[in-house]
Amino acid sequence: MERLASELLHHICTLACTDGGFTGCSLSLVSQYMRAASRSTRFHSITISGTAKQLDGFLSCLEKERAANAHAYKPVVRHLFFAAAEGGEIGKDWRGDPANPSLEAARAHYGQNLALLLRLVTKDLQTLCFVHCHGWRSLTNLQISDVDCPKAFPVLRDLSLYGTNPFVQGPVHFPRLTHLHLTFSAYSVAEKIKDWADLAPRVTHLCVSDIRSISQELKDIAADGGPFHNLSQLCVQPQAPPPSGGRCGRGAFFAHIRFIANFEAFVAAATHLPTKARRHQRLAPGDFTQRAAMKVWLDRVGGGPGYWI
Repeated sequence: MERLASELLHHICTLACTDGGFTGCSLSLVSQYMRAASRSTRFHSITISGTAKQLDGFLSCLEKERAANAHAYKPVVRHLFFAAAEGGEIGKDWRGDPANPSLEAARAHYGQNLALLLRLVTKDLQTLCFVHCHGWRSLTNLQISDVDCPKAFPVLRDLSLYGTNPFVQGPVHFPRLTHLHLTFSAYSVAEKIKDWADLAPRVTHLCVSDIRSISQELKDIAADGGPFHNLSQLCVQPQAPPPSGGRCGRGAFFAHIRFIANFEAFVAAATHLPTKARRHQRLAPGDFTQRAAMKVWLDRVGGGPGYWI
C-alpha cells in the first residue's frame, strides 16, 4: 500500500468512504501512513445524529484534520446526513424549564456549532439529508426554524428535508439542485411547494411525502410541472393511516380511507408528467425517522436509486 501513488489511494478511499463515516474512522486506525493518506477522503460522507456532544466531537476532529493536512487534497464533506439533536437531549440533558439559563446556554452553543458546521461544508456538499422534528415537544425541543448558513449551496444536487425548511435566511438558494425530497412535519403548517421553484430552478425530480390532502398546487405540478420548468418526475407518498384504537376514533380511520381513494385517483389522472406513488411510511419523530431517512440517503451516496426508481 505504501508504494501506491497518493492520487490512486485518494481515489480508492473516496470509493470506500460512502457509509457515513465508519470506513473513514476504520482507515484512520490502520496505521499512521494510512491515516495520513486517507485524511482527505475520510470525511467524504458523514453522518451526524443523536446528541450535541457528537456535533462537538465532529467539528473538533474536522478542524484538527484540516490543520494537520500536508497533502494537496483538503478534507472536505461531500455527503452529509444531519439529524438534529432531539432524542437524547429531550429525554435527559435538555429536559426542564425552557427558560432555564443552562438550557438556553446549551441551545445557543448547539446553534453556534450548527452554524459553524454549515459554514465549513456547504460549498462542497453534493447531497444533504436534514432531519428535525417539532410539535408537541416544542417546549423542550431545540427549534431549528431559522438556520444561519451561507446564502447558497453552490454544488448541492440532492436534498432531502424531513420537517419544514430550516434554511430560511437569505433566502438560501440551490442553483444546481436536481433532486428534491420534501417530507412535511405532521405538526407544521402547510408549506408552499411552489416557493422551491425559485430557490432551486433546476429541479428535475421532486418527491413529496406525508401528504394529507391533494391540493391544487400538487395537481398543477402533476399536470405540467407547475412552477418547476425542468421537472421530469414526480413521486408522491401519502400520510400513514391513524393507529387503530387512536383517540380520534373510527372517524379518522374512515377519513383516511376516503383520502387514499382520492390519492389513487390523483395518481391515475396524472398522465402528462410521470407520477409515481410510494407506499406510506410512518415518520414519527425519533429514531425510526432517522433510520428510514439514513437508509435512503446511504443508498443515494453509494450510487443506488434511493427513492428515485
